Amino acid sequence: MEAGTRHRSGFTLLDALAGLGLAAVLGGVGAVRLVDLVQTARLAGAARTVATGLRLARGVAMSGDATIEVRLDAARAVCETRDRAGVVLETHPLPPGVAFAALPARSRIAFGGLGTAENGTITLACGRRVRSVIVNQRGRVRVQ
Repeated sequence: MEAGTRHRSGFTLLDALAGLGLAAVLGGVGAVRLVDLVQTARLAGAARTVATGLRLARGVAMSGDATIEVRLDAARAVCETRDRAGVVLETHPLPPGVAFAALPARSRIAFGGLGTAENGTITLACGRRVRSVIVNQRGRVRVQ
């Protein structure tokens, strides 16, 4: 090195603060996206669980040539499959953070021995996101 010339290596305090600020902003954005991702996954899983419970209830109704109903309890956040006598065959709780946003008229879907059902739409919500499980008169179940 020449006399009188200084060579500095490393970071200044301003460089370090700028780097930390950028890391904090990126971390905050990532955390928000992670929460959205978890809510989306919970809601999709809950919709599939409700739809599967309805399809199984239809199958039981058709195999036993009997009426099977799925009761939807918003207060307890559960779906219960019951036979004609009211005996609970299965219970499916909703995951934490997922709730029923809208239910059919009598909070139930009944399947007849031929697989037919009452029309009904079950709407699930988690945060700002919603998914619907739709049952038509033929007993077909679809998630939307």
